[in-house]
Amino acid sequence: MRIRLTSGLLTPLAMAGAVLCALPSGAHAWDEERIQSQIQPYVGLWAGMYLVNHQDLDNLPNYGKTSLGSSFFSSERPAVGGSFGVAYGRVHVGLNGGYQLVDGGQFPYTVSIPMGGSLPPLTFLTSSYDYKYQVIPVDINVDVALLPNETPVNLLLGGSAGIGFVGMELPFYQLASYPDSTHVKYTDFNNDWIWNNYLLATGYVGARINLAKRLNLEVQLGWRFLKSSEVYLGHNTRLVQSTSMTLADSTGKVTASGDTAQIPIDLSAAYVRADIRWTFASKEMDDEDRASDRARRMHDILAMMPSSVKSPRD
Repeated sequence: MRIRLTSGLLTPLAMAGAVLCALPSGAHAWDEERIQSQIQPYVGLWAGMYLVNHQDLDNLPNYGKTSLGSSFFSSERPAVGGSFGVAYGRVHVGLNGGYQLVDGGQFPYTVSIPMGGSLPPLTFLTSSYDYKYQVIPVDINVDVALLPNETPVNLLLGGSAGIGFVGMELPFYQLASYPDSTHVKYTDFNNDWIWNNYLLATGYVGARINLAKRLNLEVQLGWRFLKSSEVYLGHNTRLVQSTSMTLADSTGKVTASGDTAQIPIDLSAAYVRADIRWTFASKEMDDEDRASDRARRMHDILAMMPSSVKSPRD
């Protein structure tokens, strides 16, 4: 038995086949155009107040014995910076750089000499050295708005990761090293800025406020992780603390032995920050572009159809 397809049935089948064949290229083009139409570059400025856990800095001069008053370093420091990135839908991805102001001051060295009897010890200042630090944070952030972008006040979650370049002036005039088990070597220490790379990361919640069509204000409340496992002094030298040390044995012979450990510095604490961002226009297609795009796609579909379908016989 022979089945004969009439021209009335052939026409819709051919058109359906042509449309199916054109779907992959059409879907790819539509997806690419859709993405380009929503990508919006932005630039911004930010300012914040960062709390600082300076306990490790207080302990550093005497290796665990607090010798500084709690007011020597500030518990909060301001920072400013800039950012640029892209927004895609509710997601903002950006690169941030900034500067946290210098904190610290002159660290005095004093010597107390016992006078004996009921006389108080004689205390006098021998010298003073700068003990300061500053931070240059550089990180990449990602934050996601929880509500549609049209919402005047939006809620967001975000975080960042990067490097904190921390410069320090240390209050030491000499460094002791042990080249072998019978000698102690002292080296003069230059009280200049020493820079170390600290791990920097943040996690925050906040709000994004639409001030104008392309201008928004973002407020963050979060926690900044800023820490290092060591204090590197350059020239393959690291500052260490002695956990146990013997400088002379029972016979009086000078020896140098013991255990040492690296000195970690942790400045992590909470922070609050405000970003003001200007978002540039996306590559949106106007009505004329959309119309020409539809005509181009229809032309591609028709070009794939058989001539008998485009001009069916009666």
